[in-house]
Amino acid sequence: MTATAAGASVSSIDTITAALPLPEPLRLGAMTVHRREYAAVRVAVGDGSHGLAYCLTREAPMAEIVERLVAPHAIGADAADVPAVWERMLRGSAIVGRVGLVRRAIGLVDIALWDAAARRAGRPLWEVLGTGDAPRETMLVAAYPRPGRSVADVVDEVVTQAREGWSLVKISRSPDPAFMRELLAVLNAELPASTGLVVDVGFGWRDADDALAELRQWGEPRLAWLEDPLLPEDVAGCARIRRESGWPVSVGDEVTDPAVLRALVEADAVDVLRIDAVAVGGITPTLELIAWAEERGTPVSGHVYPEVTAHLGIGVETFNRAGNPYDPASTFIVGGPSFDGGRAVPGREPGLGFSFDPAVFDFAAH
Repeated sequence: MTATAAGASVSSIDTITAALPLPEPLRLGAMTVHRREYAAVRVAVGDGSHGLAYCLTREAPMAEIVERLVAPHAIGADAADVPAVWERMLRGSAIVGRVGLVRRAIGLVDIALWDAAARRAGRPLWEVLGTGDAPRETMLVAAYPRPGRSVADVVDEVVTQAREGWSLVKISRSPDPAFMRELLAVLNAELPASTGLVVDVGFGWRDADDALAELRQWGEPRLAWLEDPLLPEDVAGCARIRRESGWPVSVGDEVTDPAVLRALVEADAVDVLRIDAVAVGGITPTLELIAWAEERGTPVSGHVYPEVTAHLGIGVETFNRAGNPYDPASTFIVGGPSFDGGRAVPGREPGLGFSFDPAVFDFAAH
């Protein structure tokens, strides 16, 4: 798909990395997060236009990977034909890439290229893609149980935010089954009937046996879905959890290999397919996966980056944009979708419709 008229090539690709501290460490499955580090990319086109993208680095050297392994294959390419540039980046880095961190780096540049293409057209990306501007069902990442926090503390945080009208609210799993049993019971009693509850396990269980044993200790809560119970590559284990627990399952965060996502759907391992547009290689392959999943009747939910997913016609995920102790991305994002009644509404500004606070990412001085 050619998004704009041809005639301008990619002239430069610049990167900046910034680390922002968290007020308290977060426990995500077996991982502990002390800060959020982000990589930002600016793709410049010869006619003076540009595009932006950013991602969580997860402490990987994303900027260096973009600069050394991806950018050389995009610079000089026709910026009007984004899928063709994506193919150049994939094949140019294939000897060490195809999946993993290189795929994420390709995703960063691809998203910035789509942003640039839509900016050049003077149209919001959702209009270029034909996905419409209807409000998107949105999931709010509402709370992370942490040591020292009581059930009442977590419930208060979640319920207070749920009253803003979010379609879904998400909490992370505590490794204490008794805590989870009480927490889920109280949340089921106090959340608005219109708000679904999601529990993110963060790949926290080793196998389906461990997962099912712990889930039996949670009682019988109502869940919109159980997210990322196992490593995504354990397709059979995810399918077994879905089958034997009776709860809907969603998997896909941080997955870079589209074959894994397709396998999860084909094995009836998921009720909702999660797609991380950066990790899976950008908007170009994400559009293909969305169409493929829709043909099979599988809903798609985007993993973070609401500035991107709001344009793709799928479910959106966000942290509280008014401030939260879990992800400070909203402190350096200027613009992006608005949130009305707990739903994301893509804007009408050209491209993705956002820019960076130069106090964090100053490409003019870079």
